[in-house]
Amino acid sequence: MSRLRVRYATVFVLPPAGKGKAPIVSTTPERLVVRREDVIEWTVVNASGIEGTVSFAWAKGNPLRGESAKPFPRRARDTVHAKAGKGVYKYGVLFNDKLLFDPEIEIMP
Repeated sequence: MSRLRVRYATVFVLPPAGKGKAPIVSTTPERLVVRREDVIEWTVVNASGIEGTVSFAWAKGNPLRGESAKPFPRRARDTVHAKAGKGVYKYGVLFNDKLLFDPEIEIMP
């Protein structure tokens, strides 16, 4: 029996660069490396002063199952599908339904 492996990722929401602009969003790490059936713990650090939720949009299918399928304000937990194909999956980070950043998840064999 294998041990549960938890991978941690943080979404940062920072103050806008100017009046009327969208907040600055980034993730750590920018490329999250996981294996099938790993658990991903997402944490949002919102330092922008703007209330809102984070959600993800997947370019070629979501390899995860869990809480991040719906918008979340602070924390979500996902599991990498057991049958997810190896490779790099690009996804978009949306804040209040506006696409602001495009990191990656790499699924290793």
